[in-house]
Formats: sequence, structure tokens, C-alpha cells
Amino acid sequence: MASKRTKWVLIVSVLILVIGGLYAAAFTLGGTFGGGGVAGDFEEEFVTEGASDQKVVLINVVGEIFSDPDGLQEGASDTNIIRQLDQASEDTNVVAVILNLETPGGGVVASDTIYKKTLKIGVQGKPVVALMGDVAASGGYYIAAGAKEIVAHPATLTGSIGVIAFLPNFEKAAEKLGVEVTVLKSGALKDSGSPFRAMTDQEKALFQTLLDESYELFVQAVAKGRSLELSRVRELADGRAYSGQQAKGLGLVDHLGARETAFKRAKNLARAPDASLVRYSATYGFGDFLGVTSKFFDRSALAGLKEELGLRRRPGVAYLWLP
Repeated sequence: MASKRTKWVLIVSVLILVIGGLYAAAFTLGGTFGGGGVAGDFEEEFVTEGASDQKVVLINVVGEIFSDPDGLQEGASDTNIIRQLDQASEDTNVVAVILNLETPGGGVVASDTIYKKTLKIGVQGKPVVALMGDVAASGGYYIAAGAKEIVAHPATLTGSIGVIAFLPNFEKAAEKLGVEVTVLKSGALKDSGSPFRAMTDQEKALFQTLLDESYELFVQAVAKGRSLELSRVRELADGRAYSGQQAKGLGLVDHLGARETAFKRAKNLARAPDASLVRYSATYGFGDFLGVTSKFFDRSALAGLKEELGLRRRPGVAYLWLP
């Protein structure tokens, strides 16, 4: 009897330790999310306390930008960034937003989603200032184009206005390994971009058309945001990266400086000289714990841990700067 009781005590103890460890992991992983945590609401942390109730919110866009419907992943998740922007939009005491961009860009759809939300907040009368760190390129610059003003360090790497697609070819490797792939398809172009054979000229033209459409969206966003002629933007948008100093000279950046400069500009634009600078930190509920816990027990998540927590370098079209 005592033996059975001891056995159950051990089992319960192990379960408590496992659940406690997973709960701690939820906090640890969530706390490192570049776009925020998994909850819909965020607590405020004062960076610089002002003399009024007015606030400027600092929101980080750190890492490669990607689409994340659940908002449970690390990096510049579009869902988590949008949640923070929504909270700033709904808070009547928030008068302006600073988007702190430390990103080489990323997914076309995710970048465009954040860009459009940035525009919407500006239209609501809450100016957005884009603050560029070491790198704010490609999709990072796409988002910045939606801001009222852009602040960059002279040594910031930015620009890289353009689109790239990753379409690997494993044909030779498969031959060496003796791997044969049988493809059954409904149409001649159904397996376009297959990694097991070289692309035809027709397929290259098809993908180039898709890239050109995304490129045009990028060019138009920059022309609108920077009040530049489309022809001028196309001259600048050959994919090259610019330093912050160069970008300012080309009209792609408004001011050179750091966070303090961006804060001053945000207060000036909002006409709120006594505003505080705050940033959001995630809050967690039991539902968030269950969401993260389920990922730990999901075999596909365990098998793809690197993909789940690493940078998104997937095949496809992207606004991405490659060093």
C-alpha cells in the first residue's frame, strides 16, 4: 500500500515539475518575442517618465518579419506587432508611436500588413516615427515608409528596396543519393519551382512576374510615404543597401540620430512636450500557457524546433536584405 502511495506521489511530483517548467518556458519564450508576447493586452513599462498623462509608445520590430496567425512565435511576428499597434491606437492617452526597426525584412504579406496598420494609425492622428537600428532594410524599410518620419543612425544599413525569391534546386544532390521523384500533376506548371529539377524559361518568367508585382507595391509605398516620384524611387530601388547617412541625402530618411531623437520628433509631431515614453511587455493568462504547452507536446513542433524558433528563411517571395 505504501509502495503504491509512494509511486503516485512520485508521478504527481514529476507532473508538477513538468507543468511548472513548461509554464516557466512560456514566460521565457514570450519575454523574448520581438513583437511582444502571446496575450492581446500588454502592460506598460516607463522608459522616460513625463509630466503629463500623454504617452509615446515604443514598439519593437526585431528579427525577420513573418506571418504568425497564433502570435506564439519568436521574432517579428506580424500578429504580435499588430496587437501592440491596436492597443496604442485604442488608448486615448497614447499620442504617438515609435517603431523601433531592427530587421533585415521578411515576408511580403507580413511586411505589408504592418505597413498598412502603421498608415492607419497615422490617419487616426497618432503620428508614427520609424527608428532604425543597425539594420532596417527591405521589409523593414517598407514598414518605415508608412511612418510620418524616419530616424536612422548614420551607420544604419537600410534601403534594399526590392524583392527576392528562394527556389532551391536539389536535382544534382538527389542524383548522387539515388533519389528519384515521381510527379503527377494536373497541369504543365503545377510543379513550378520544384526543388528536384531545373526551372524552365517559362517558369522563370512566371515567377519574375510575381516578383515584379510585389516590387511595384514596394515602389509605390516608398513613393507615397517619401513624397518621391515613382521614376526616382525606381532608380533607388535596385536592391542595394544604403547607410543612414546616404539614405538621408537621398530623401529616404528624415533625421539622423537615435532613440532620443525619435522621442523628441514624436513629441513634437504630437504636440505633446511632456509625454512619457513607454514600451509594452506581455501579460499572460492560462490560455496562453495552454497554447505554448500544446506546442511542446506537438510532434511536428518538436521536429521543427529550429524552424519554429529560428529565422524564417523559407522558399518564396520576400522583402529581405541578404548580407
